[in-house]
Amino acid sequence: MKRYLKVFLAFSIVILLSVSSFYVGTIVSINTDSKTVLSDEERAESFKKLNSLMDLIDENFLFETDKEKLQVSMFKGLFQGLDDPYSMYLDSEELAKLQESTSGEFSGVGLQVTVTKDNLIQVISPIKNSPAYKEGIKTGDLITKINGEIYSGEQLNEAVAEMKGEVGEEVVLSIRRPLEDEKYEDLEFKIKRDIIELTTVENTKIDDIGYISISNFNENTDREFIEAFEKLKKEKVKGIVLDLRGNPGGLLTSTVSIADYLLPEGDIVKMVDKNGKEKVEKSDEKEQTLPMTVLINGGSASASELLTGALQDYEKAFVIGTQSFGKGIVQTSIPLDRIGDSGAVNITTSEYFTPKNNRIHEKGVTPNKVVELPKDIPLGPENIDKDLQLKTAIDILNKN
Repeated sequence: MKRYLKVFLAFSIVILLSVSSFYVGTIVSINTDSKTVLSDEERAESFKKLNSLMDLIDENFLFETDKEKLQVSMFKGLFQGLDDPYSMYLDSEELAKLQESTSGEFSGVGLQVTVTKDNLIQVISPIKNSPAYKEGIKTGDLITKINGEIYSGEQLNEAVAEMKGEVGEEVVLSIRRPLEDEKYEDLEFKIKRDIIELTTVENTKIDDIGYISISNFNENTDREFIEAFEKLKKEKVKGIVLDLRGNPGGLLTSTVSIADYLLPEGDIVKMVDKNGKEKVEKSDEKEQTLPMTVLINGGSASASELLTGALQDYEKAFVIGTQSFGKGIVQTSIPLDRIGDSGAVNITTSEYFTPKNNRIHEKGVTPNKVVELPKDIPLGPENIDKDLQLKTAIDILNKN
């Protein structure tokens, strides 16, 4: 019987809501003919060493051991050895939270985070109107302690578990905020957990220009976006500003659906695995003709880069802002029920490229017009006097 697994273009390793991650996902079949990581001899030697270490623990460790915790630690350690923050073993609880992460409602503080190259936990962006957003946590903040305990990037799952809790309960986050000249400011936030509803699309009119923002891509985002776009078309707007600033990514199916709605017939994204095998998502001949501008920044990653890159390659939108994050690799989630494990593994399996074969990973998308903003400038239509990026996007549409 053919088995299936989900493929993700995940930027954020964890969303601190009581869930794990936002992903961009599609369905592909498993290839069971993969190459061996270690030879049979090397595997036998590894198992021999592992058994010896287990014997050492049995003979010498003073306290009682948690067998299940030891097993999970071994599995997690194997994937940590890949030096890839996006590849990991998930136990059954973590897997359940991952599966919830695209449903649209969670409980927690409302932060999207990742692991830096320096093994630190960093905030990608706070979710709008979440407890963390209201308390003032910002993109780029480093989480150093949770409830007084130090956490590093390799303890990401433990950090998430510590930040989980009942609605109304308080969690204390110690934050190191980067400043100019490589200086930092140490801050402390007391945040009450709450239910966070992820309505991912917002829209409004700014005079005769339509404005649509997407905070991330979940299972409802494509429907919400198309409804917003059609609504603004009926209101006879001259053009659309699509705001993807601070958008860390999401479901591939939803992202591709939006790209298909906007683009003419052709390639949307190409994914290439370790053997050079390509998978291409395509759009049909139907397309939208309203002039568009797209806003991105350093918090725009993965799925938002995929969509921006496609729109830019087809010259369907003029891109404004600053260089995007540069997360262009694909993770596949493989359930482990076939080996008697209720968990799963997420593992990096391929890299994606834009329709013109531009590489995004570790490079990002370069705007057509770079517009810098001072730190701490509030974004969006309600702050249009200070949001120079949005003003520029509107000015360009008005000149068309």
